[in-house]
Amino acid sequence: MYPYSHLPKPLPPAQYYILLALTIESSHAYPLKASVQNNSLGSVKVSAAKLYPLLQAMHDEGLVDMLGEKPSGKSGKLRMHYGIAEHDKIRLQEESQRLEHATKIARRVGALYNQVPTDIQRMLKSLS
Repeated sequence: MYPYSHLPKPLPPAQYYILLALTIESSHAYPLKASVQNNSLGSVKVSAAKLYPLLQAMHDEGLVDMLGEKPSGKSGKLRMHYGIAEHDKIRLQEESQRLEHATKIARRVGALYNQVPTDIQRMLKSLS
């Protein structure tokens, strides 16, 4: 039996990065949106139209807690804040273990050691 065979189905990238952001601090939707994009190096973008349904679905799954409306920003406008409970961090830990395992395999097969940046590699590949 594999050591991580107990792990649940992988989280979609946006959900993973939302949980990472909420582990740092509770927040309302707009900073979460920015954190997802920044922490994923721009590879994951969540539109405002999809963010609220995603947060609601994560809440329904028990991944995210709704902490209530709090004043935010310079205007002090009330916005729903989201957080992650201690027991919800377990799901983030499971997903991080899965990704770490994949990274170990990638290292072992040499997939992480090319010194040429990936954008340059793609450009060169498209020229050939």
